[in-house]
Amino acid sequence: MIDLHSDTIYRLCQSGSDYTFADSPFCITKDHLVKGGQCFALFVHNSGLTHSPWEELNILHDRFVKEMADAGISQMTSPEDYGEGSKAILTTEEGASIEGDISRLGILKSWGVMIFGFTWNYENELGYPNSTDRDIMQRGLKEKGFEAVEECERLGIAVDVSHLSDGGFWDVVRASRKPFVASHSNSRAVTDVSRNLSDDMIKALADKGGVMGLCFHPSFLGPVPADLGKAVSRIDDMVRHVEHAFRTGGEDVIAIGTDIDGIPGALEVQYPDCFDVLFDKLRKSGFSSSVMDKFMQGNALRVFSEIESIS
Repeated sequence: MIDLHSDTIYRLCQSGSDYTFADSPFCITKDHLVKGGQCFALFVHNSGLTHSPWEELNILHDRFVKEMADAGISQMTSPEDYGEGSKAILTTEEGASIEGDISRLGILKSWGVMIFGFTWNYENELGYPNSTDRDIMQRGLKEKGFEAVEECERLGIAVDVSHLSDGGFWDVVRASRKPFVASHSNSRAVTDVSRNLSDDMIKALADKGGVMGLCFHPSFLGPVPADLGKAVSRIDDMVRHVEHAFRTGGEDVIAIGTDIDGIPGALEVQYPDCFDVLFDKLRKSGFSSSVMDKFMQGNALRVFSEIESIS
């Protein structure tokens, strides 16, 4: 399978040298790794930084390289690398990391970055984030944002619209020539939060050949159950979101993007190597083997291939 988003590298950097990828208490470790491709986001939290965003990104990248080398995990930089065993896929989250310097996307490509996240929760040089403020939510890409779409597509890096404003999403739809991704976003019609995608957005994403990764964040999956009194990432809610995305955008738009190690609350599926309980529930809900294959890895691999090949 392929998981399109995790924040494990950020968590490791936040821990200093207390933990390694092999022995940390986090959800994604060497011993709890998907057989397939695990995306590791270089997440630059652009509030209270001790270094510049670009320096922070380089620190995160250095940590990623060291941890994967020490753990003996090879990096997947092309769909052709996908195969037996576990592979690390490098992504980024928060476009402020390049500080408006579009040429730095070429450096990210040289690192093997396969997905570039345009925003997190703050305005940056590229555009505006998702927001409960209607005015902010309607604002689109800035000039540098349009340049970044063009350069990502030229380099073969997937544009990631998770966390982007609605206005920014629609600008990506209009500007893009290749598929793009919402690496960790669910369905707004099922759970009405700004980080999720509306039905029109899901359809537009599907029409572009892109995918949306099922996010395990409890608030994006559903309300806090009254009988529990705490946020829980529940399998039943995950199934509802996958079913809705499937009905709305078709079998080619569904994928996995857990956001594990970057989300609060309790998880019914805590470790990547325990995903079979979710997959079994989806099969019992009527998903065929061929659709399950697309959900688990086929759609993500197709998008990576098309982003590389379409000129």
